[in-house]
Amino acid sequence: MRKTFALVLLALTLSLLLTGCWSRKEMNDLAIAMGIGIDKADDQYLLSVQAVVPNAVAANRGSSGGLPVVTYKSQGKTIFEAMRRMTTVSPRKIYAAHLRVLVLGETLAREGIADALDFLTRDHELRSDYYIVVARAASAEAVLKRVTALERIPANKLYTSLQISEKVWAPASTVTLNKLIQEMVTEGKSSVISAVEVWGDSRAGATKNNIENIDPPGRINANGLAIFRKDRLIGWLNETESTAYNFLVNNVRSSVVEFPCPKGGSLAAEVIRSDTRIKGKVVDGKPRVDIFIRAEVNIGEVACSIDLMNERTIKALENAGAEELKSLCLQSIRTMQRQYRLDIYGFGEAIHRAAPAAWSKLRTDWNGHFANMDVSIEVDYRIRRLGTIGNAFKDKIKE
Repeated sequence: MRKTFALVLLALTLSLLLTGCWSRKEMNDLAIAMGIGIDKADDQYLLSVQAVVPNAVAANRGSSGGLPVVTYKSQGKTIFEAMRRMTTVSPRKIYAAHLRVLVLGETLAREGIADALDFLTRDHELRSDYYIVVARAASAEAVLKRVTALERIPANKLYTSLQISEKVWAPASTVTLNKLIQEMVTEGKSSVISAVEVWGDSRAGATKNNIENIDPPGRINANGLAIFRKDRLIGWLNETESTAYNFLVNNVRSSVVEFPCPKGGSLAAEVIRSDTRIKGKVVDGKPRVDIFIRAEVNIGEVACSIDLMNERTIKALENAGAEELKSLCLQSIRTMQRQYRLDIYGFGEAIHRAAPAAWSKLRTDWNGHFANMDVSIEVDYRIRRLGTIGNAFKDKIKE
C-alpha cells in the first residue's frame, strides 16, 4: 500500500514539471519571414521583411495564384522596435526562425553593422544558419523586392544561388552570422561578406511581370565580396580578387580556370581539388608567411590547336597554371597591403599560432606590419585527366 501511494505521489510530482503547450505558436497566427533587410536613414533603422503568403504557396493552388511573398516595412531607433512596430502593417506576428538571408544595405554597412547585428544574436527564435549579404550600390529593401523565377521565393533564390556558387565557382563565398561574428572579434583577420547587386528595371523587377518574361527585366546577382574593417564596409573585391581570396583561405571546392594556348585560343580546366596551407613565422622581429597551394584540375574544354598527348605539353600547361595562380594570389595580397592595409586572409592568426610571444608585440599594430610583411607562395599544379577524348577532334577535320 505504501509503495503504491509513493508511486502515485511521485507521478503527481513529476507532472508538475511538464510544460505542456503553454508556449505553442499556431501557424495561422504567424508570418514566416524568409528574408530580412536592414537599411539606415539618419538615426533610424529601416527594416524590410519578406514573408511567405501561405495561400500562394499551398500545394493545391499550384502557381496560378498571386505572388508567393509580400514585403513589409517599418522603422525605429532599434531593430527590436522596428520589428514590433511592423505588427501595425502585418496582420500576423513576424516569425523569423526560418530565415534564409539577411541583407544589409550599403549605407548601413559603411556606418557600421555591429549594433544592427546585436538583436539578431540575442533573439532566441533565430537560428544562425542563414546567409548574410551586403547590397552593393543599393538598399536592402530593393534586393528583397525583386521577384525571381525558378525559385518562387526570392530569399530562397538568393540562399541557394550563394550555396551552389560556393561549391562550383571560386569567386563565391557564403557567410553565416556565427562565422561573421567570429571573424569580427578575432585578432589577426578582418571579415568579408558576399556582395549582391540589383540589375535591370527596379519597378518591373518588383512585379509578377518579372517572372512572366523569358528574360526577366530585373535580377539579383551575387557579385564579389565586401571588405570590412572591424564592422565597417571599406571596399569591394571584384571577381578575380574574390577568386584569389578563396584560394588563399582554402575555400575553393571546385571552379573553372582558363589557360591561354601557345598558338592562340584558350583551354578551360575544372578545379577538382584544392588545398592551401599557411605557415607563419617571425624572423628578426619581422613577420613572414609561407603559403603552399596544391591544385588538381581536369581538362574541360579545348578551343585551340594543342597536342595534349605530349607529356611536355602537359608539363608546360601545369607550369603555366602554377604561375598564373601564384600571380593571381600575390596581386590580391599586394592590393590589400597597399590599398587597404587590411589582413583578410588570416595571416595574423598564423603568426599568433607560430610565435605567440612575438605576436603579443605585433598585435598592437598588426595592419601596419601586414602592409610591409614578406609573403612567399609555392603552387603545386597538377592536370589529372583530359576528359573522354585526347586531342580536340577539330584538328582531324579535313578541308
